Amino acid sequence: MKLRGLLTLAMAAQAVVTAVALFVAHAMAGNGFGAAQIIALLASGAVAVLLAHICARSIAKSQQKSDTDQLAEQAQARADSAQMTQAVIRTALDAFVQTDETGIVLEWSLQAEALTGWSRTEALGADVVELLVAEPLRAGFRQRMMRILPELSDTPIGIRFEATILHRTGDEILIEASSTALRIGDRTVINVFVKDVTQRRAAEEQLIQSQKMEAVGQLTGGIAHEFNNMLTVITGTIEILAEAVKDNPPLATITKLISEAADRGAALTSSLLSFARKQALQPAEIDVNDLLEELSKLLLATFDKKIEIIRKLDGNIWLAYADRGQLSAALLNLAINARDAMPEGGRLTLTTRNVVFGVREAVAVGAGYAGDYVEIEITDTGTGISQAHVERIFDPFFSTKEVGKGTGLGLSMVFGFVKQSGGGIKVKSEEGRGTTFTIYLPKAETSALRPASYDARKVVGGTETILCVEDDRDVRQYVTVQLESLGYKVIPAASATEALAIAASGTPFDLLFTDIVMAGGINGRELADQMVAARPSLRVLFTSGYAQEAQHAPGSATTGAPLLTKPYRKAELARMLRRSLDTAVDAVGDAIPTPYSVQADVEGFLRRQAAEDSATRSRK
Repeated sequence: MKLRGLLTLAMAAQAVVTAVALFVAHAMAGNGFGAAQIIALLASGAVAVLLAHICARSIAKSQQKSDTDQLAEQAQARADSAQMTQAVIRTALDAFVQTDETGIVLEWSLQAEALTGWSRTEALGADVVELLVAEPLRAGFRQRMMRILPELSDTPIGIRFEATILHRTGDEILIEASSTALRIGDRTVINVFVKDVTQRRAAEEQLIQSQKMEAVGQLTGGIAHEFNNMLTVITGTIEILAEAVKDNPPLATITKLISEAADRGAALTSSLLSFARKQALQPAEIDVNDLLEELSKLLLATFDKKIEIIRKLDGNIWLAYADRGQLSAALLNLAINARDAMPEGGRLTLTTRNVVFGVREAVAVGAGYAGDYVEIEITDTGTGISQAHVERIFDPFFSTKEVGKGTGLGLSMVFGFVKQSGGGIKVKSEEGRGTTFTIYLPKAETSALRPASYDARKVVGGTETILCVEDDRDVRQYVTVQLESLGYKVIPAASATEALAIAASGTPFDLLFTDIVMAGGINGRELADQMVAARPSLRVLFTSGYAQEAQHAPGSATTGAPLLTKPYRKAELARMLRRSLDTAVDAVGDAIPTPYSVQADVEGFLRRQAAEDSATRSRK
């Protein structure tokens, strides 16, 4: 385009701008804006100034509108944020508490109300330390707050801690708190989320205690098992020596002392195994009311008359399923402890009742499963037990009695017996008020089979053949000697593998007498199952110092086979052998002989029967 055209367009554009500016100026000035004003404006160049002013005002109005919209959006965002924050606090599972730096409550959520028992109205404006901390601990708590406040301000993620607070009722609550500090203007607010961990911590402590008791029990049981092997040899050998020196009084006295010491050792290992829940038990139906009546008679005859014995026995009590002898010993132990706690006299209350536990209740008392239980409660009004001691009361060798007045195994034995019986036990005590021990035993579901009774004083032998399997050389030699002295034929075997080889060779024997805990990969229970599977008529007698190992797998071929616990004496061995060999009886009640003991008679009968058949055929 030519220069003139460009200038013409520029002038035209300028004219339009000028016209617009003049028009706007006229609109702003009204009727007072005439030709003279137009000429003056054009001559002075004020049109450009006016245009700039118009543009500036337009921009200012636009900016003002934008700022207003932005402020409104910011206000809405703040409102939304506050609403969301309140929703989070309101729906959070944990309690929320907000205070200023002096501890005055600024916010208190619904969960905080539920946790502490204090309503929001009561809490707002109150001192949080006054509300939640016991009076003797308040000064120390405030000092800790002042120490951690700078740490909170310097740590954007806050800190986590545990503390014990008080419910409005005075009950203690163990809490886990997450705390942060926020600076708002010239003040600091502290935000705290609080979680009740009382039950979780109790469960953790119970698990730790259970694991500790299990570990100690494993160690204790292993040691006691080895002791029982040694005591079996010692007690049996002493019996032989005692018989040999019975006409020599000095030597007879010495053997008696050794025998009594061995008996004490056996009692000690029995207590250890009971604590470890590995003591051999003979559970049966028990009427606990009858047992407590018997115990009451004993206590009335032996306790100081200053101790009153009260019985509160449920007349419709269920039968319990447990070892009567062990239960009697456990109750006597608790009664003696109660007596010792009441040197100035008091009341000993024996109570029974039926209880039905769900899963939660069973777990709470340490019972094995949900179901029906018989409860036995022994309560005294004695000195009570401190909480620190209550937590250790069932630990082995723990005792609050003076040195020499207790082994520390009594309560651990009670604990082990109850747990091994599938029951539970709990203790509740308050210093100066007394103690209550509560035992829960499973309800008996079916009638127990009562074995045939044998005279404990009578030693009866036999002529049967016994396969004796024992991996401990000393015990094996001792048992072999004792069995032979009773008249039996003995086939000794040092392992399950050796015993299986003897059976495979066709060597006849009437009874398998085997230890349960053996090295070599096959234990006595597995050995017996294999042999009985091949020969269902075979009699079996187990021996062990480890009751846990005597448990049978479901469907075992040897379920119900008797167990002779170590250590044992000759009379016990003889009695259990006859019981095992004579278990089966016919309709008249006479013992059915074992297979090999009548082999010769059977063979003679078959020969006579064959001869008679042959003679009959000849006559025909």
